[in-house]
Amino acid sequence: MKKLILFAFASTVLISSCSKEEAMNLEGFTAINAANIPQAVQSTIQQSFPTAKVAYSVIQPNALYVADVTTATAETQIVLTSKGAIKEAFSKIDSTALPASVLTYLATNFPGYDLLHASQKTTGTPTGYRVELKYKTEFYSVLFDDKGAYVSQTTGMPGGPKGGKEKGSHGPAVTNLALTDLPVAVQTALTDYTFQRATAKIDSQGITIYHVHVEKSGVSYELTIDASGKVISSKEIPTKPVITKTDLSALPAAITSYLNTNAVGWTLKNAVSIAADNVTIHYHVLVSVAGAVQTYMFDKDFNLVQNAGKGPKDNPSLPNFTVAEITQAQIPAAAITYLNTNYAGWTFNKAQSVTADATVKEIEVYISLAGKNYKVEFDGNGVFLGAKLK
Repeated sequence: MKKLILFAFASTVLISSCSKEEAMNLEGFTAINAANIPQAVQSTIQQSFPTAKVAYSVIQPNALYVADVTTATAETQIVLTSKGAIKEAFSKIDSTALPASVLTYLATNFPGYDLLHASQKTTGTPTGYRVELKYKTEFYSVLFDDKGAYVSQTTGMPGGPKGGKEKGSHGPAVTNLALTDLPVAVQTALTDYTFQRATAKIDSQGITIYHVHVEKSGVSYELTIDASGKVISSKEIPTKPVITKTDLSALPAAITSYLNTNAVGWTLKNAVSIAADNVTIHYHVLVSVAGAVQTYMFDKDFNLVQNAGKGPKDNPSLPNFTVAEITQAQIPAAAITYLNTNYAGWTFNKAQSVTADATVKEIEVYISLAGKNYKVEFDGNGVFLGAKLK
């Protein structure tokens, strides 16, 4: 992991004609003229940080503002309402202060990532952590709760004086929002969905974008919406299918017909159907022709999907992946120890194992704690892999 470089928090500016807020240049980066910031916002910051250097910016005109506060000992980003109430406060931290669960998640999901900066939310609900990173050619803001469980992420070059391109660039303003915090147009765009959580983030163009986690008909989605309510993108959050392999004693007629034509004199050695969530996706068939073994693969409509006549080594069978529900007593002891240590007081909801050819590859444990639901993942031996807020 690459060393975290010190940075100063600041956010880019959303210039809105409707709010008539004008920009000024302050020590090399764009900020909002304090004269155009509500007096209640300024009063709160002045009372709390009378000698600090402060740069203001806007997340949501006439609603949410950001104060990037720098003192001799700390760098803090504070999100306030237009009435001066502090909604959230993020304090800069070094990467070594991040929980091990956060570092594990980042290493697993962003191998070789470049950590730009990190912060800890000290005020606001839920408390937790935020990491700004670059992975390959993309920029990410990743949010975690106080347990270090993944909550959500946004992508794209963040707003800020350096656009997030370099280590040490100022962190973008990213804030958690309730449904009622969202603009009316965004709420209207969510009419057909069940709202779960949302964040607002200023992009590299200074535009506020809303990232919303929702559900519809049992399927989870991540929506990206602008302030006008336009859905910029919609991404279904995939769940792991239950993969089953079933031995076949009799072949479907279409496969039999194909073999009669293309493998005259065949004798069935083995045949299986592969299904995902009880829907067949393809077939594997091994036959013997004049003493030679041949392997064939067909899709769900019985069309050949691999060249006929090759041996098993050219067409290996797929692993037999299965997802099966398990009891709490079947969870590895190491996983139970981890849960007891990091989620003291947790309540068991359910668990399932992911198996490949009779070898357990992953254990997924669904738990509840303090009104929140988590999915905590372990390998087959109970070693922690990651956790997500559900």
